[in-house]
Amino acid sequence: MRHLIAVSLLLAGSVAMADDCEFEADRSFTVERGDLTALNVKTGRNDLRVQGEAGMARIVVTAKACASDEEDLDKLKLTQRRDGTRLIIEAENPDSSGGILLFPGYADLSIEMRVPADLAVGVDAGSGDTTARDLASLDYDAGSGDLDAERIRDELRADVGSGDISANEVGRFALDSVGSGDIVLRDVRETVVIGSVGSGDVTLRKVGGSVRIGNVGSGDIDISGAAEVTVEGIGSGDIDVNEVRGNFTVKEAGSSDISYRNVAGTVDVPKDE
Repeated sequence: MRHLIAVSLLLAGSVAMADDCEFEADRSFTVERGDLTALNVKTGRNDLRVQGEAGMARIVVTAKACASDEEDLDKLKLTQRRDGTRLIIEAENPDSSGGILLFPGYADLSIEMRVPADLAVGVDAGSGDTTARDLASLDYDAGSGDLDAERIRDELRADVGSGDISANEVGRFALDSVGSGDIVLRDVRETVVIGSVGSGDVTLRKVGGSVRIGNVGSGDIDISGAAEVTVEGIGSGDIDVNEVRGNFTVKEAGSSDISYRNVAGTVDVPKDE
């Protein structure tokens, strides 16, 4: 019992040290917009918050480097370069952080950006989480990082591994693939197109246009409100569809349960054997 208490106290001390940020440095900068039309941010394992603002003539980056080791702090960088009319900002982290088992090291950047609202934004994230608000468009690629997006005027395009996506008030949505991550969309003005889903769940609410989903493994599909719904194939996941103004089609299904109600058009789903 005493041993457990001692370990708990050591762990609590480790967390407190990480929260206090033993070594920190400012990595902020500003870039004039000029003829820039697009921004690409490579965040790696760092968290990002990007906010679009109408009428802005510059990109304002507020970033803090935080590390448990002074040498690692120097390795935390935020670089910028131009490629034509595109600005590329990339976060650099040390390969590994110091520390021991009970006092693990840390070396991360917290990044916030204010950008012109009409700028096309792309985010290439590894395990870092991204929050995006009030953008013209967003192209998002991630491994295990999560995305929280609101008010994306035109298209939100994504390709993720195990990360989750939550989006609200989007022009249209296109997902290449997702592994075990969950997708939750609300208030999509136009269409939703999803390529493939592994074990992640898909939840859609209030889609103004059609919904087309490719192949789904063991993930569930829950849709309420759409012009039309088409699912190419599903394995063991379940489908629940409500309030479809047009047709509802499932071309192939394995052991999944398919339920539907309030479908105005034709229903074409595999029959139970």
